[in-house]
Amino acid sequence: MAVERSATVSASSISKLSRFQKIVLGWDYLRLLRESGKHVGEGLKHVKSTFDSVEEYIGVFEPLILEELKAQIVQGKDEEEATDWQRGAVATCQESDEFHKLSLAVLDDFREDVSENDLLLLSMEKFQEGEAPKPYAFALVDHRGGKETLTVLTYFCGGVKQLDSMKADSSPRLLKMLLSSKPGESFVWILKICSLSTIMREYTAMHSIAHLPFKDLILSASHKSYCSVSEGQAWNVPKPLMDHLEDCLNSSQLDAINAGLLRKPFVLIQGPPGTGKTHTIIGLLSTILHSSPTSIHSNGGTSRIKPRPVMSIEERHTHWRKASSWLTGLSPRDLIRPIDGDDGFYPVGNELKPEIVKSDRKYRRHVLVCAPSNSALDEIVLRVLHRGIHDENNHVYTPKIVRVGLKPHHSVQAVSMDYLVEQKLASMDRSASPGGKSGEYVNRDKIRDTIIDESAIVFSTLSFSGSAIFSRSRRIFDVVIIDEAAQATCEGLDQKEVNQTDVLVEGEA
Repeated sequence: MAVERSATVSASSISKLSRFQKIVLGWDYLRLLRESGKHVGEGLKHVKSTFDSVEEYIGVFEPLILEELKAQIVQGKDEEEATDWQRGAVATCQESDEFHKLSLAVLDDFREDVSENDLLLLSMEKFQEGEAPKPYAFALVDHRGGKETLTVLTYFCGGVKQLDSMKADSSPRLLKMLLSSKPGESFVWILKICSLSTIMREYTAMHSIAHLPFKDLILSASHKSYCSVSEGQAWNVPKPLMDHLEDCLNSSQLDAINAGLLRKPFVLIQGPPGTGKTHTIIGLLSTILHSSPTSIHSNGGTSRIKPRPVMSIEERHTHWRKASSWLTGLSPRDLIRPIDGDDGFYPVGNELKPEIVKSDRKYRRHVLVCAPSNSALDEIVLRVLHRGIHDENNHVYTPKIVRVGLKPHHSVQAVSMDYLVEQKLASMDRSASPGGKSGEYVNRDKIRDTIIDESAIVFSTLSFSGSAIFSRSRRIFDVVIIDEAAQATCEGLDQKEVNQTDVLVEGEA
């Protein structure tokens, strides 16, 4: 079958993703390996605190994202997800908008091992690092077709060296690869390098800044134009908990936690990989759940809260049981929800966890933690399960949490939504009388709502945060923490479900 051609599009109509694809697919894989670590930082601009325009912001961060991707590609050959060379046959080759789509006939085992947006290396022969092979080129998995069929996207026009002009310089290597990709006659060797899904989301989010409601806030790094937060609205961290944080966190991580407790509408915590951002999230969860407001508001203004006398665990236990009338029945106080959060003294210790009491009333804040992928989310959940949360007395405990979404890792299965629903249904079946209604007839949606409402921390991927589970819940979230915020599209996150006074965002850029 001959190569089909169509008219190319003008540079002004290049979409964000096609721009990204043209840049990456024109790279030389062996050159990336040779230059790895030699020119780190060369040509990159200094990251400023504020930016005068969207163009300036993108001009600084786009090269940084591409540099990060180059490191990911070099690392990818040693990762577990990388595969051995596989052989495929070129079935069709179609040109559209300067790209070429190749339909490859491959073994089903390999087809099942790759996913959309995986970066592949196509070559006319297998080769090892350091060898001089025949023509080769990058390809991006477009979709998996029917049985033993894989469609990939390639860009044979050349390499893009100037991001401002996006002009592709012709490449003999890529031209030879195009001429060698004859449908029905050519065989290619295929090597899976890595997945680009995460960094493609990050790249798209960066280019979408002009259309974001927080555009001016991001460029100016100032929240003043959005709201004014009085100095007395910050939360006070109990001394035992603060002592623990000072012992296990560095100064930058402590600054990040203090910024998160200022009750600003938007806080961005920025740090390169390996600087302890996930560790900082665990510290934030401890402080968010167990800090108290430094002031309360009344009709006459703002007044300071007087510190209460320190009591022992035994004394707290006694006071708490006397005040917990809902343990034997519904307390009238549960019918009234607190406006400002902690308006009473309800201690939390290893044995005492008010957040898991089966009651509508919650004395601690309700937190939503989001991440762009299932694996990133499970990493945070696993750290909470293994290390626990520190309360105001620096006692470690595991709060009631739920992991919402698909494909939970087996290590966090016990706190996944589906597992908890089945556990509740099983307990209802065991307690049902012979003539009573069994768990299979119970509305599962109501059980999910109850689990969401009773959990102190809810974990969800960003895409799943827009599901009906959250819109049905009676509780709103006081604080939202987003891991890897630079990759966040936040299309699912409903602002109505978030208390707009406290939104924490964490990410790389």
